[in-house]
Amino acid sequence: MEKSNYPQLDEGLDEKVFGYKGIEYSLYELRNSANNFRTDDAKCYRNIAKAKYSKIYNCEQDFVPVKLLEEVYGLDETFKEIWREVPDNKKYTVSNLGRIKLNGILVHQDDENFNGYLKMTKTTEGKDSDNRSENIYIFVAKAFFSLEELHGKCIHHINNNGYDCRPENLILLTPPQHSKVHGFPVKGDDNSYEKVSQVGQ
Repeated sequence: MEKSNYPQLDEGLDEKVFGYKGIEYSLYELRNSANNFRTDDAKCYRNIAKAKYSKIYNCEQDFVPVKLLEEVYGLDETFKEIWREVPDNKKYTVSNLGRIKLNGILVHQDDENFNGYLKMTKTTEGKDSDNRSENIYIFVAKAFFSLEELHGKCIHHINNNGYDCRPENLILLTPPQHSKVHGFPVKGDDNSYEKVSQVGQ
């Protein structure tokens, strides 16, 4: 496990949390899986991941070919893509593959600034999305978790790959839990830099 610079953030990692469909994780497991991808990786490496996952989230076919499902996610022909409305913005539907549609038309996704998270660009008919500033994973979480569950929570990518926005890769954490998973303080939570830095003084 990658240790934090703040010992307090390495405590309590046996705490259990529950993801999509009730799958159980410990904060320790999430800390380890979060080291799979890093948003501070060089752009050339992040571009490799983006190119791979874009084969799914920008696939323009009605049904993603099984060959792509297997290549990118290791899924087989038994997988079923499910589409759900975004409850507070019903013009949008999102799928459990992280694909998104505006009024039934697929919207392309990109990470133009290489900050590690996908945003909407244009529909396949060339129309701009009116939510280009919001991250895709937020739309997915709204559709596959309840809005009540999202209140006050951080949406964490289990493998730390912002290009994998499947609900199975998202988990809702409190700010202190999110700090511990990443091993760094999040301003305003119980492990804030101000509080952690004062310990032992």
